[in-house]
Amino acid sequence: MNAMICQCCGLSFSPKARGTNRDQSKSGDYCLDCFKDGEFRDHMSIQEMEKKLLEMAKHHDGLCMEEAEAAIKNLPDLKRWKMTHIL
Repeated sequence: MNAMICQCCGLSFSPKARGTNRDQSKSGDYCLDCFKDGEFRDHMSIQEMEKKLLEMAKHHDGLCMEEAEAAIKNLPDLKRWKMTHIL
């Protein structure tokens, strides 16, 4: 099975690393690092997520700078950060 893209951090994740909904079912949209028990694990702004991704790449936490920059570029299009409710 192909890796999925987390709709919060923009990074790919495997089916085993899926986040959990309130009923403990697996989320198809979010990774376990971002989403657990139906809630986002970190309450942050999109700008704070950008900083987090850059810090992860800077410290080589399984992420290179190119991957971090690609994820940051896609953040505004992800479900968590889309601002479709604002006119």
